Amino acid sequence: MGRPKKFDPEKAVEQAAETFRVHGYAETSPQSLADSLGIGKGSLYHAFGSKHELFLRSLERYTDTSLADLKAVMDEGRPIRERVRELLTGFVEADLNDPDRCGCLVVNTAVELRTSDEPTVKLLGKSFEATESVLHLAFIAAQHAGEIDADRDPKALAGLVQSSMIGLRVLVKTTSDRDRLGSIIDAAVAAI
Repeated sequence: MGRPKKFDPEKAVEQAAETFRVHGYAETSPQSLADSLGIGKGSLYHAFGSKHELFLRSLERYTDTSLADLKAVMDEGRPIRERVRELLTGFVEADLNDPDRCGCLVVNTAVELRTSDEPTVKLLGKSFEATESVLHLAFIAAQHAGEIDADRDPKALAGLVQSSMIGLRVLVKTTSDRDRLGSIIDAAVAAI
């Protein structure tokens, strides 16, 4: 009979996502992962195979959680412009309140790894497509409710909001100017 595991693999994946978010993929060593998870490197490899496999699982968990959070905001019954403002403001405030300004694991990974890792690129593509789809459906519903003019393209509006989300998450790494960030949010909402 094998020894019982001394850690919860699902919690470990969640903790690893945070470690990757803070340090990035390249700067996260197997030892720093083991330390953050409170396990030995041997246990890390035994449970997850490799740093890369743990990274993919962590990124997938992070994208699933982020998508659920996005759906929760976009599925609310308030007007679409209010929901978009809340969404963008929430990202800015969360990032400004993070003393390390680590940002979003998805955005950070897209910038860090670009096209160098095929499994990661596929996972990021899936995440970006799912995000756009949630936004697209929200804009279609808002259009049917008469909140958005019939001649507006809901898919283009989804792309605009998604680009604003990504851009703000990158920009917050270099500025604390809430007025500047707020004016960008105002412009994005006005463009809807």
